[in-house]
Amino acid sequence: MISVLILLAIVFQISPDNSRTSFYDDFSDGNISDWDQRCMPGNWSCSSGQVHGSTSYTPAALVPPGYIQYEDCSITISGMAVHVLGMVSRLDPGDNGIIAYVSPDHNVARIRRVSNGGLSTIYNSLNAPFPSDVWYELTLICEGNSLQFQIDVPSTGDSWIFSATDPSPQTGQFGLLMGDEPSAHWDWISVTGTGPEDSTMISWMYTDDTASGNGNMAFESGEETALYLQLLNPESAPLTNVFAILQSLAPEIIVSDDFDEFGNIPVGSTSWGTGGYGLIAPASTPEDQSYAMQLTIFADGGYSNAVEFSIPVGCGIECDVESGIEQWSWNAVESGWLDNWHISSTRNHTTGGAQSFKCGDSGSGDYDNHLFSALISPLLNIPIGGEVSFWIWIDAQIPLDDATGIPAIDGGLLQYGRCGTWIDLVPTGGYPYQIIPSSTGPFTEGTGVFSGQYEWSEWALIIPDTLAGPGQIRFVFGSDDTGTREGMYVDDIHIQGSVGIENPEFEEYSTPVLSAYPNPFAESMTFVISGMPMGDVIIEIFDLAGRLVASPRLSTPGEVRTLQWNGQNIPAGIYIARICLQGSVDIIQRIVKLD
Repeated sequence: MISVLILLAIVFQISPDNSRTSFYDDFSDGNISDWDQRCMPGNWSCSSGQVHGSTSYTPAALVPPGYIQYEDCSITISGMAVHVLGMVSRLDPGDNGIIAYVSPDHNVARIRRVSNGGLSTIYNSLNAPFPSDVWYELTLICEGNSLQFQIDVPSTGDSWIFSATDPSPQTGQFGLLMGDEPSAHWDWISVTGTGPEDSTMISWMYTDDTASGNGNMAFESGEETALYLQLLNPESAPLTNVFAILQSLAPEIIVSDDFDEFGNIPVGSTSWGTGGYGLIAPASTPEDQSYAMQLTIFADGGYSNAVEFSIPVGCGIECDVESGIEQWSWNAVESGWLDNWHISSTRNHTTGGAQSFKCGDSGSGDYDNHLFSALISPLLNIPIGGEVSFWIWIDAQIPLDDATGIPAIDGGLLQYGRCGTWIDLVPTGGYPYQIIPSSTGPFTEGTGVFSGQYEWSEWALIIPDTLAGPGQIRFVFGSDDTGTREGMYVDDIHIQGSVGIENPEFEEYSTPVLSAYPNPFAESMTFVISGMPMGDVIIEIFDLAGRLVASPRLSTPGEVRTLQWNGQNIPAGIYIARICLQGSVDIIQRIVKLD
């Protein structure tokens, strides 16, 4: 029986419209001792169901307990102040973020940047006769790079609204804000967070046990798995004595061990299961499909919640855009941009075929201005040595006076994603064009893209082994606000890779094995490598972004070697340990660091 380790992290409580009231506090308990002061100093207190504040500095912020973070969210507060009343959003650990406030004594409201805890760029201002000594309801809506600030005075019926652009959207914390303020009061704060469809997952991957598996990082028919889950608590109260029951919603997948414990999870924190679950995909399980699972989470106080997710079975993908395309999807990447992807019968590359994916108007019509549009594959298993190949026909806008064949105004590129986080992939030989500085499209200056005019041409790239496991690919096309062409067509998409570490041309040594225990670990773990009668061996340890975080070396002789590694200096999370073998596919082991 083949053994595979799967690591998956999921989030509690995702409603059908992908938004929820994630935080609310009316301060009725009279306690803000667990709130954190940020940016400049302030005198904060809580009594009679209100937060009170005063400061001689600008700005002073107070954020709620736990590390609840959002990029896209709506924050509403009720408060009264003399000089500055507002809120902070997207605040990172270095106290950089967005602030929005009204100043009644100066009759001005602003949306601006806070940098390193101090006032910075003003993104927009509104001058109006804002009344004093009244309660305000202030709402800041953050959606991508769009910021909207609404100011309401319930007692007078006055209302104002204005907007601004955030040039660098980021995920961060939220909270209350005051500045140079003798006496401010807040009655309540409410936050609604939003996220993408797959925001129930924050991390997901496989690790083959290469001692008995084929080592290609793909969960396939006939394999037995150990499944570890990481849970995030976004509730407004801690969850204690958490445990969860796993159930397969598809008869093709068998749950052999359905119980795991997660301990106590503070607000905004995560916790890994202690023992893992058991899964089996019998040999009869159809591949190239995803299978529904349900996790029911329980905690003290009667808490329960059921979360559904999917597990892909199979290796790689083949798509000729003729059949089996129901699981492909397309949408605008960010709010405020347009989407033009669809299935087209205008152009085709497949022999005997009739269709391809197109970003552009129907028929041979031009694409729209202001596109930031993605064609997204289903969830799939990308194997070790994964190679992506595809065919593109393109007609996209480039500068008319260009003679170098490099600058582009509009264009498309390929990305890899896991649970909502996407990174650019670069084809062999690089992209033929680069976005120019004056483009008003979604891509930054110098971004490599497919552009110009090309008849059907094949492109390929190797996916780094550090990204092997479950994930998705997507083709992204972007356009500025002036000038269009026919668009981009994509056809005959293939992902394939190695079947394992076995290599008939590399028989000098027995099949090497890399293992690690305990896994997950808290402080240190032991690596064991067997079957490698050679000199020094370096284990490279990467984070999920592909950054090298450690490279311990084994110099002891023998076919079985052990190394105790101290991982205390890296944060909790999922990492990839790799040893490189000349003439063979690298051996990879997923490892988990606990808090």
